[in-house]
Amino acid sequence: MRITTDTTLPAGVVLHEPLVIAASHITIDGNGAVLVGPGRPGERDSFVGAGITAAGCSNVTLRNVTVRGFAIGLMASDGLGWVIEQCDFSDNYTDPEFGWGEGPRYGGLILTRLRGCVLRGNTARRVWNGFDLCECANNLIVGNRFAHCTNVCLRMDRSPHNTILDNDLSYGLRIKPGEVHARDSAGVLIESGSDHNLFYRNDITHGGDGVFVRALNEYVSAGNVFIENDCSHAHNNGFEAWTPAEVYIRNRANHCSFGFWLGGSDRTVLLGNEA
Repeated sequence: MRITTDTTLPAGVVLHEPLVIAASHITIDGNGAVLVGPGRPGERDSFVGAGITAAGCSNVTLRNVTVRGFAIGLMASDGLGWVIEQCDFSDNYTDPEFGWGEGPRYGGLILTRLRGCVLRGNTARRVWNGFDLCECANNLIVGNRFAHCTNVCLRMDRSPHNTILDNDLSYGLRIKPGEVHARDSAGVLIESGSDHNLFYRNDITHGGDGVFVRALNEYVSAGNVFIENDCSHAHNNGFEAWTPAEVYIRNRANHCSFGFWLGGSDRTVLLGNEA
């Protein structure tokens, strides 16, 4: 289904075909519609395609739609000024049996080069990555529930100057019974030039790590500010960072292997935290 004008779907309709957004300056109101993909629970390879796709579109509003059963719930790239609200991208691709290392960019919302957007009140649970940003800047991410993900709840790659406020980013966790350390998984993964982001009052508890600021290929992320986030009950580290010039104020990181593990964290400020 290709959408090029303002569209309201029939109330509660169940669709078995993807949506392609192919125009700017439009509003799509799902009106409670459900897009159902081919994925079958427990059969990882049956989750293919994207429920909603868009490329090169700006000033799009997307609301009130549920997408499940695909490799990716929403895949959007190269746009400005999106508003995504009250959508549910749960129960798309996940892989709790995956070992250590990297997996595909699959899961709930996979956004690339989107700027100046607002995401509020959305849900993505029981997926691989809840919310995956690559080269996305100046976005407001507020009041969402990206939780219970088998890789990361929020991944940021080359994504600076975003505000992440009052979200549930808990249980970014991949672990088998009897394992001492969770395999590569986290509530929040920040890497490769994701600078000057603000994290305020987020629930990032019960992850493999809570927040992991990772430096790969000598490409650090710096200048991020974390205020009043809760990263308690991480299996490994509440906060793990290999990067300079971060600021941590009044956060909690209790009941972890390490509350704050800060290697290479020169010019870093910690004030009033609890571990």
